[in-house]
Amino acid sequence: MAEPTASPSVILVCIGGPDNGKRLAISTQTVAIGRASTCEIASDDPDVAKEHINLHLDGHGHVQFIVAADSAAFVDGQRTTKGHLEHGQQLRIGRSVWQVQGGAGGPDISSFFGSIGERISEVAGVEKIEGFKPGEMFSEIWRKRTDEEMEEYFAVGTAGDTPKLADVDTNWPKPWLFFKTFILSALVYAGLVFAYNQFNNDNLIPGLLVIGSFVMPFTLLILFFEVNVLRNVPLYQVLKLLFLGGVLSLMVSLFLYQWTKAGQAQGWGGAFGAGFVEETGKAAALLLVLNKSKYRWTLNGMLFGAAVGAGFAGFESAGYAYTYGIANITTRAWLALLGGHVLWTALVGGALWRVRGDQKFDWNMLLDPRFLRVFVLAALMHAIWDSPLDWPMYLKYICLGFVVWVALLSYIQTGLRQVRAAQGMGGATEFFRKQKTEATHPPKK
Repeated sequence: MAEPTASPSVILVCIGGPDNGKRLAISTQTVAIGRASTCEIASDDPDVAKEHINLHLDGHGHVQFIVAADSAAFVDGQRTTKGHLEHGQQLRIGRSVWQVQGGAGGPDISSFFGSIGERISEVAGVEKIEGFKPGEMFSEIWRKRTDEEMEEYFAVGTAGDTPKLADVDTNWPKPWLFFKTFILSALVYAGLVFAYNQFNNDNLIPGLLVIGSFVMPFTLLILFFEVNVLRNVPLYQVLKLLFLGGVLSLMVSLFLYQWTKAGQAQGWGGAFGAGFVEETGKAAALLLVLNKSKYRWTLNGMLFGAAVGAGFAGFESAGYAYTYGIANITTRAWLALLGGHVLWTALVGGALWRVRGDQKFDWNMLLDPRFLRVFVLAALMHAIWDSPLDWPMYLKYICLGFVVWVALLSYIQTGLRQVRAAQGMGGATEFFRKQKTEATHPPKK
C-alpha cells in the first residue's frame, strides 16, 4: 500500500522486531499501524492488533499518537495509550520497536557530535549515535530512593532476578545508582580528610588512600553495571573481576614491562609502551570470565572490562598517592571521567565480547578487525594521555574524553541493538546462530 503524502523530514522506522525495516511517513493526516489491510502499515507482528495505533503530526511538527482500545504501546519503556514522540525516541508496539527519524524534536547528541562523532564511531566499527539525550538518560539521578530499592537494585544475575530476554528494555538506559554511590563515597572521603586535618592522625592515611583511590573507578563501574540492561551479571562476578582482575592485570603488565623494557623508555616512546603494555595486561585479565557462555552479550563485555579497569585504576592510584601524596588522588579522580582504565577497558571488553558472541574463545578472535581496531584505539588514547603533549586548560584530556565517550556510547547503542535484534528473532540462540553464519560466510555485496 502506498504511503500517504507527508512531511519528508518525519519518518517512523522500525529498527527491531517482526516489522524491522518498514518505514512510515508521518503527516498531518492520521495514519495507522496494524495487521488490518486498511492500515497504512500492515504489520507482520503477531502481537500487534488489527488497528493498533494511529499517528499524525500536530501544528508544531511533533508526532502525536493514540493507541486503540485494548492495545498497548511503550515509549522509552513506559506503558502509555497516547502521547507524542520526539526525534530519536523509540516506540514499541507488540514486539517491534519503531524510532522517529527527522522532525521537529529537539536536537540530540548525534547532532552535537556531528561529523567528528560519526568518524569516531566509524573507527570503532559501530554505527553513529542516534536518539541519545544526556538530560533524559540521567533524569533519574535526583529521584529519591529508599534503601530497599537500592538493595533490590543489586539483586541481579540469578535465575529469579534475571529478566526474560523479551522483557529487557532496549531503550537508552537511565542509570541513577552510580550517582548516589559517588555521593556516598565522596562524603566518606571528605570525612576522612576532615578528620586527618583536624586530628593530624597518620592512622587515617591508609583509609584516605583506599577510599580516595577507588571513589571514581567504583562509581564508573556502577554506571556500567546499570547500563547492562540484561541484568544477568551478579554482583559477585563484578567484584571478583574488580579485585582478581585488577591484580592479575597489574601483574601481567609488570611482567610485560620487564620483558619488553618498555618502562625504561622516556617521552613518546614510554607513553606508547605504557599504552600497549597496560591495555594488553587488562585485556588478558578478561580471560577469567571470557569463556562463561551465559555472558555472551556486548553489554556484558563492557561491564567486565569496566570491572578490570576499575581494579587496575584503584590499585594504581593508591600507589601514586603513596608515592606523590594524597593530593594526587583528587586530580586523578576527576580526570577519570574523561579517560582512564575504566573507560578504555570497558571499550576493549565490549569489542572482545562482540567478536566472541556465544562461541568458545579462540586466539584468532584477537585478529578480528572489530576487536583489533578498538584495542588499538584504546592503546593510542592511553599513549596520548601519558604523552608529554601539554595543552592548556586540560584540553588534551577533554579531547580524549570526547573520543572515548563517543566510542563508548556507540558501543552501548550497538549492545542495545544486539539485544533488540535477538528479541525480534524470538531468542538469543537464533540470533547468535545467524551472527556466526554471517561471520563465517559474509553476504556478497
